[in-house]
Amino acid sequence: RTNTVARQFDRVCEVLDVLGYLDGDEVTPDGKKLQRVYSELDLLVSECIREGVWDDLDSAELAAAISGLTYETRNADDAPAPRFPNRKLRDVADAMGSLGADLERLERDHRLKFLQQPDFGFAQVVWEWASGASLDDVLTDMELAAGDFVRAMKQLIDVVAQVADASGGGPLRRTAREALDLLRHGVVSYTSITS
Repeated sequence: RTNTVARQFDRVCEVLDVLGYLDGDEVTPDGKKLQRVYSELDLLVSECIREGVWDDLDSAELAAAISGLTYETRNADDAPAPRFPNRKLRDVADAMGSLGADLERLERDHRLKFLQQPDFGFAQVVWEWASGASLDDVLTDMELAAGDFVRAMKQLIDVVAQVADASGGGPLRRTAREALDLLRHGVVSYTSITS
């Protein structure tokens, strides 16, 4: 078992080296940014930041895009196609899916399987919430229980905060911080439910 774990660790390091997050045993500047992200899809988050995938989004759109990295549809086989408030966000979701597919291929080349594809089933609701919609409106639109909605929002807020931290000092950091302010209203701002 120890040898299996060691081999898997070596393979992960190989992937990080190929992507430029490691240079041999040294952590690169991009690798230091990656260390600030600790979601399940941390590598995809980091690649989206590095590739500028989210650079042209406003704060509500950014929150909706990042929700694709935190949300998982319960019954994926029966789920309707994701909805997006505009074409720009749909294009960003497509770009995130392409980056995710590239990373999956790279993992496969190194005999790893960690990544899952983004799930944008919550994107429209997140955009509506960040745009000021009421809890009743978003719960009706998504057919979610209030506790599930708040839990999903808290997970999203956590990753948006990581994006703000990992993105450096530019416009994306400001947009992510604005997104945090937009997400923290109503029931989300005063509940203590965590992931």
